[in-house]
Amino acid sequence: MEKGLFYRCEKCGNLVAMIHVGGGEKVCCGQPMTLLVANSVDASKEKHVPVYVKANGRLDVTIGSVPHPMLPEHHIEWIAMVTESKFELIYLKLGSEPKAEFLYSPSTENVKVVNISEDGDESFCEGSPCNFSYNELVANEATLYEYCNLHGLWKTSL
Repeated sequence: MEKGLFYRCEKCGNLVAMIHVGGGEKVCCGQPMTLLVANSVDASKEKHVPVYVKANGRLDVTIGSVPHPMLPEHHIEWIAMVTESKFELIYLKLGSEPKAEFLYSPSTENVKVVNISEDGDESFCEGSPCNFSYNELVANEATLYEYCNLHGLWKTSL
């Protein structure tokens, strides 16, 4: 899903999020749209990489380690969370804090059985003899995106 997710029209500024990749050229205003490539390392005084905290079945997301401006001339337009089974995008308002909240929890369908052998090493093969085993919920992998009107697309992965 991640490959070729967001596109922008350089003529009118339309932004498109791909929900299913089926091929073909993405065109707007009679010209090909530009694939947006997300940055993931802050190098300027404004901080753009999404920062998250897991709390009570949700992700609390803020933009940057220092609050990002939310002024008409420079602001975060939206924050999105993309997992294997979910795409959620939250639009932000000028003057508001650059933050969003997403529901996020381990999948009960994504459980790995962990076996501990007699010598203490972990063994992940099912059916092998062990002295102790437990089920571990494996959190869904997620990528958080944000779009700054001046500095473009940014991301971080969980």
